[in-house]
Amino acid sequence: MAGQAAGFAVSSPGAEQQRSRSRRVLAELLKPQMVEMWGAPSLTAYLPLPMCLIFLRWGAHKDWAALEDRVDAHLAVTPKGFLSEVGERTDRLLKGCEVAPAMRFALQGLEPLPTAEVRQLMASVAGLDRDAFRDLLDAHADIERMDSRRAFTPRTVVALLSELVAPEGVSGRIHDPYPRGGELLSAMVAASGDGSVTAVTAGKPDGATLRLTAMNLMLHGVTPRVGTHDIAPWPEPAERRQEPVDLVLTNPPFNAESGRVAAGGWRYGPPPPSNANFAWIQHILSTLGPGGRAAVIMADNAAVSDQPRERAIRQALVEDGVVDGILALPPHLFTGTAVSACIWFLSAPSQRTEVHFINARELGELVTRTRRELSTDDVRLLGQIHRSLRAGNPMPDEARALGRSVSVEEIEQRGYSLSPVDYVSLGAYVAATPAQVESVRRKLDDALDLAGSLDEEARRCWERAAPGRSPGPSAGGRRNVLLQDLCKVQPGPSPSLLNPGMYSEDGPVRVVLPKHLRNRRIHGSEDTRISARDARQLERFLLSEGDILCTRTGTVGPVALVGAEGAGSLYNGNLLRLHGFEPGVDPRFVLAYLSLPGTQAWIKDRAAMSTVDSIKTSAMRQLPVSLPPYEEQHRIGELLRVFDDQVAAHQQVATAADAARGELSTLLMDIAAMPAAHQPDAGLVPYIAHTTEEEAEDE
Repeated sequence: MAGQAAGFAVSSPGAEQQRSRSRRVLAELLKPQMVEMWGAPSLTAYLPLPMCLIFLRWGAHKDWAALEDRVDAHLAVTPKGFLSEVGERTDRLLKGCEVAPAMRFALQGLEPLPTAEVRQLMASVAGLDRDAFRDLLDAHADIERMDSRRAFTPRTVVALLSELVAPEGVSGRIHDPYPRGGELLSAMVAASGDGSVTAVTAGKPDGATLRLTAMNLMLHGVTPRVGTHDIAPWPEPAERRQEPVDLVLTNPPFNAESGRVAAGGWRYGPPPPSNANFAWIQHILSTLGPGGRAAVIMADNAAVSDQPRERAIRQALVEDGVVDGILALPPHLFTGTAVSACIWFLSAPSQRTEVHFINARELGELVTRTRRELSTDDVRLLGQIHRSLRAGNPMPDEARALGRSVSVEEIEQRGYSLSPVDYVSLGAYVAATPAQVESVRRKLDDALDLAGSLDEEARRCWERAAPGRSPGPSAGGRRNVLLQDLCKVQPGPSPSLLNPGMYSEDGPVRVVLPKHLRNRRIHGSEDTRISARDARQLERFLLSEGDILCTRTGTVGPVALVGAEGAGSLYNGNLLRLHGFEPGVDPRFVLAYLSLPGTQAWIKDRAAMSTVDSIKTSAMRQLPVSLPPYEEQHRIGELLRVFDDQVAAHQQVATAADAARGELSTLLMDIAAMPAAHQPDAGLVPYIAHTTEEEAEDE
């Protein structure tokens, strides 16, 4: 039982070095050569093998020792027999905590090569730490591209909850009704360290994740008990309710539909069928024993929803004193969803007169374009604020800006909103310094100087190009050709080769999309990338300087010349690439020709022949081109390049001017000029409900 948790390894001076070594060993175990050697058709099919071995290594010492003895004794252990034994031992342990076994079946699907080395595999796994199991969970989530309802709670959020809930350990009975991969429960077991956790129970969303939960907890030294609740947190008869618990930590699915709601059994009122957020809240409260507490990750809208039933439940929760506090998390912490979240701190009913709010929206840093993490200092600061508010202790100035205790009366005036943003505003601006304003002014001046020089160059181009002031383009020497005579026309890779699921925010290779083609240039492709491994399979679609891209699907027509910064990028299947231009053909002239109104009309007419506007590659190759001699092509291309440069320069001026205005405005304004809602002691505006009687009846 949970008393076994005493075996959990506490941090040591060499813990970080061990973590680093473990990651390196795991990276070797997950290489394609290992997947192939052990006969797995994919990395997904291979992952159960290292998962089971790490589980036995840390959660079943006798079983692991028995495997080691067989290998060390040079007994005849074939790779196939080894897989069968690993699966059987894992399933036997899972049965012990009433979890449906399936690992032997999963490992039977592997067909190891004769070169598979059991001894080498065992030696590698022996070098992994407990946290390697979480590394495998993350790898599993990435491969499966889990949505928000199945994805595991991010490490940074787990670390924060450990700091907020268990800074000095936990004790008693702990429970998670929606355990995902068991990451929150295992963190609490790790925080206890001394065996003071007497029982660990878990709900059962589905068999696959429940197996991961059980394995994760058992390798941390506890055997969990699986409850009777499945994915629907409905009220149950008293005889089926589980024994009350001391602590609940959970990350239930955000905004899941709850279906038809039973009329009775809801202490704070029936939740709407369209959203189970408050079904989860009430279920969690029903499991708490005397003195019990809970920390629940909820979607933001639960705190502010104007849905009549949800607003009534929020009011009842506040008035019954079960809401201790709410912490607003920063955005981009969770994978698989754009919904931001809050942590709700709940307890048994009381005569509470205040609720503690913390607004951490601005903390953390983006580690990729779409994923944010909290730093160790962020976690420590939020823990200090949380404990100070609960104890009523004073906080330093920088902490007071993030947290505040609010009376129940004020919450009532706010219409029972429980959003920290309504009580702890981060909207007060920080006035710019004169040095900052001077810096942005210099950037604006530089942009204006560049635009001015290009304006002058453009005026000279007008002088040279204007009719009657320079020799006009001559029809002599022109050739009527097809686009395919001038260059190669290559469509982008099909969705089977390149699709949005392959995009990686921190990948090294950019992917150009139709939306990136603006004013005959490529803009913004740094936001769309893929891994180097995926890019190696698409080398024939790599762009070179001087190529031209054309939009072929959707809004057809936009074109762009690939500059030096775009070389080495890929382009997707909604674009055509013109490259390999014949001698005597200037790509800048071709770019200008493709931009002509007549050419654009020709392309759009042929694209409109399909159900969705799309120009076929074969049709594009047949585009007629009136091609002048190379000198004339070059002259036209260079003239029009100047105007494209002028357009780009003025866009930079607009951007710099907007930034300068923003900095200057904060220097000129003072706090008295701000809207009252953003001032620290803003007066409260009474809440006015806008739901009509008819809408309430519909609910």
